[in-house]
Amino acid sequence: MNSERVPDRTVPGMFFRQADRLGSRTVLRNHQDGEWKDVSWAGLAEQVTKVAAALVEEGVAPGARVLLMSENRLEWIISDLAIMTAGAVTVPIYPSTVARVAQHIAENSQAMLAIVSGKSLAGRLQVNRTVRMDSDLPGWLEKQPAAAALASVEERAAALSPEDLATVVYTSGTTGEPKGVMLRHRDLVDMTRSCLGVFDIGEEDVDLSFLPYSHVLERINGLFVMMAAGGCTWISRGIERLADDLQECRPTLLVAVPRVYEKMHQRVMAQVAHAARHRQALFRWALRQGRRRSRGQFSPLYPLADRLVLSTLRRRLTGGRLRFFVSGGAPLGREIEEFFWSFGVKIFNGWGMTETSSGATSNTEQHHKFETVGVSLPGVEIRIAGDGEVLVQSPGNMAGYFRNEAATAEVLVDGWVHSGDIGELDSDGFLRITDRKKDLIKTAGGKFVAPQPLESRLQQDALIERAVVIGDERPYAVALIVPDWRVLSRELRLVGEPQSLLEDESARAAVQRLVDGVNADLGSWEQIKSFKLLPQDFSEQGGELTPTLKVKRRAVQDRYREEIDEMYEGKARPARASH
Repeated sequence: MNSERVPDRTVPGMFFRQADRLGSRTVLRNHQDGEWKDVSWAGLAEQVTKVAAALVEEGVAPGARVLLMSENRLEWIISDLAIMTAGAVTVPIYPSTVARVAQHIAENSQAMLAIVSGKSLAGRLQVNRTVRMDSDLPGWLEKQPAAAALASVEERAAALSPEDLATVVYTSGTTGEPKGVMLRHRDLVDMTRSCLGVFDIGEEDVDLSFLPYSHVLERINGLFVMMAAGGCTWISRGIERLADDLQECRPTLLVAVPRVYEKMHQRVMAQVAHAARHRQALFRWALRQGRRRSRGQFSPLYPLADRLVLSTLRRRLTGGRLRFFVSGGAPLGREIEEFFWSFGVKIFNGWGMTETSSGATSNTEQHHKFETVGVSLPGVEIRIAGDGEVLVQSPGNMAGYFRNEAATAEVLVDGWVHSGDIGELDSDGFLRITDRKKDLIKTAGGKFVAPQPLESRLQQDALIERAVVIGDERPYAVALIVPDWRVLSRELRLVGEPQSLLEDESARAAVQRLVDGVNADLGSWEQIKSFKLLPQDFSEQGGELTPTLKVKRRAVQDRYREEIDEMYEGKARPARASH
């Protein structure tokens, strides 16, 4: 591939220029046959070109939509880059997507071909042609493409325009059918470079990539940013192996959603709770020194605290050479943010959406303020509408929703994306997200309750796995709470399965204390008046969570309607309200 012929503001242009420059250096590491294996820039470029040529031979025309449905793996990255290099458009689908929704995406996008990881996913789609990564793709990579197909790939890549459509990303959505967000090549490249304008990332950096590639947060802020920076990306084995991967990869940076950081915090605090009393006291003392330092206060004892406690915690939790975490996808609670800063791990909270090509604002090394999602990234402008909605004008703003003019007109107005998030800008330009516009609960008495801050505060405790606050058009707010039954049983010495412990007095009392703590700072109209314990957490498979771990509030309310009704009919014991 002659990279100089490929326009610079396209994804293939960005990739092949780096491949020519960095050649034998490692761009990716993936776990295969029980060990981590290197993939060089030159090797990846060759594989991408071969798959692009095979797509040409399959009859994929420029501008055609190609489905990509797989878990994170090397072949996902190869396929994505190959589709765009062939001039086609990638339509990613989460592998957890149920057959009905996957088929809706296939039909709405008018895709003519799908690349899937294996047989089970192939069975969820009905398209003209299905290519499997486990059986078909190896053959494509082994054979030498025909000269005509290679020449066609070269011409198509050279003919790409920054204005051409690169991908249609169907938002998982917390309600309703997913909509296809149309993102152009320049949207992806410009926002990738915007991120690099404020984050000092280079060829020596190492990223551990584990969020779904089907989501723009990981695809842009993880893969594309690292490629543009010339760094190395390790493809994680998944959330279940994240702790192991952190120790083996020892990344310098990592992008994740708040729930991941909340679980890290919970794991540490649970371990501390079972340590000897003198060790608990030492930990709390060391964390106080770190917190003072993170707030810019003089802490003469910090070096001692770091030597005795904090450096060990950093090494065990992050691998020891982490420069910073990035958090996105939902608001990050201050307690969690301060926890990481207290032991010397910088965590930068950012904000964006699929419709803005991921990031729009972020905290950075130069600009950081707790309880905010930072300032606008280069080229991005933020406004707050009269009703509090956050509006975005950005180089990454979508072209619109695919084949959905009505939805486009509602969200994209005069070049501004209406985010659906409620927020406020302070005098320094820092954005604070307070809630989702459509998630605000309006009680039967006309009072508004913001559920996300309440849920976040409850979930910060190790005893709580998940909390969902309900109350729209109801007399008051109530909550469905999933305890971490393993932690709760250990703490209270309970015996039995979760289902048998739902009405256990000590279990309810422990959760009640946490609810009381949240209620103490609230007005009477926004307090949680009753709660119901659930035996197990929500899941993607059950339809209650999106692939990025956001709760589908409507789906939860539909599934647990009986339990919710019991709380309002007085059949469930009320939570004590503070006054």
